[in-house]
Amino acid sequence: IQLLILFLCGIIANAIDCEHYDSNMGAKFDLSELTRLAGQPSYVVEDGDIPCTKQIEQNYTYIFNVCGSLISNIPAACTSLHSVSAANAIQVDKRATIDPSDDWCYIVGYYSDALTRVGLLDYEDPSKGLTITSYGDQCHDNTVRQFTIDLPCADKLNPIPTHAYEVAHCHYAITMPSVYGCPLECPVADRKLCGGNGHCAYDYDKGAARCYCNRGFHGTSCSDQGSDDGSSYSPALTGLIITLFIIIMALVASIVYMYKQVSAYKDDMAHYQVLKGGDDDETFGYNNGNGVTV
Repeated sequence: IQLLILFLCGIIANAIDCEHYDSNMGAKFDLSELTRLAGQPSYVVEDGDIPCTKQIEQNYTYIFNVCGSLISNIPAACTSLHSVSAANAIQVDKRATIDPSDDWCYIVGYYSDALTRVGLLDYEDPSKGLTITSYGDQCHDNTVRQFTIDLPCADKLNPIPTHAYEVAHCHYAITMPSVYGCPLECPVADRKLCGGNGHCAYDYDKGAARCYCNRGFHGTSCSDQGSDDGSSYSPALTGLIITLFIIIMALVASIVYMYKQVSAYKDDMAHYQVLKGGDDDETFGYNNGNGVTV
């Protein structure tokens, strides 16, 4: 029932194209290269123990696809599950028996445009990467299993899962750093993100992701050598420089004005003292009767 509700909610919320995602923040993504097709192996990762925790979590094997259903590597223990052909992620609990068909298998995610959610890892910074969430069968407590693939933006052409944790009850999270988690506005050149001469980040002034080039490189993919004076400063930095210049000029003008005022005051005091000295001489002088003023 919960799965049906999620399906209907997905239809109401409008289905999305998992392989092509637009953040509407100046960052678009293309995940089509990550989807494994016929003849290609599915992604496989075995992990489970979360580091820096007292409890030792059990390891599981996860077999999954990105924006598509599983097409290979389906273990014998899972082939008998209904709707396994529609699954995009399965969890295998290996029981260490001779016969692999004795293993326990669970569908942790189904693929469909209605049930698949694509979003940003950081809605303040779309250059951080994407996260893809799908929903599978029910857990033993009737909650729906949830499978998440985190795609952090990284300079890695070959996407390899690095972590697989059960971050919450029946919520499984895979981490797979890749250039495909980077916006298209940060292109790959010479098989390296931003040409290997910069890094991908979000430009809040322009409202779009872009490559920030190292010194001596410029261009959309940082592949061009030499300085680029036309794009050396952002509008915010230019405005800050102008503001600081105006403040400094105002301070200089104030200091010059105060200096002139102090100088004028000193001159007035000097003149006053001269005049005052002359008046005193006239006041205290007298005639001694012999025609001499003393």
